[in-house]
Amino acid sequence: DFGKLEIRLFMRNEGQIIPQNLYTKWFDYDKIKKSLQLRNRRLGDYLIVDEKGSRKSLKQYMIDEKIPREFRDQILVLADEDHIVWIPGYRISQSYKIEDQTKKILEVKLTGVI
Repeated sequence: DFGKLEIRLFMRNEGQIIPQNLYTKWFDYDKIKKSLQLRNRRLGDYLIVDEKGSRKSLKQYMIDEKIPREFRDQILVLADEDHIVWIPGYRISQSYKIEDQTKKILEVKLTGVI
């Protein structure tokens, strides 16, 4: 059960530290193509897993992470169409990570996570 999703947009400050938190993530706002959706997985979902742009299907990622099949449809994902931005509790897509040239940061926080 997820409590609520809090979203905040702000400008990056010089030398700002990116927090490492399981249920609060920062994304490069300008890299978001469409609009974000918090939803369950769908056929065709994928994420970028490294700096080289290697693409992995969400299904394969869940298999590799040994997420039990019966729980996979219950996990909520933050998606930009079929590109998975964040699997809360697991990882974010390499494509949306903060870089030196990032100007606007989107903070997404999941509260009340059990």
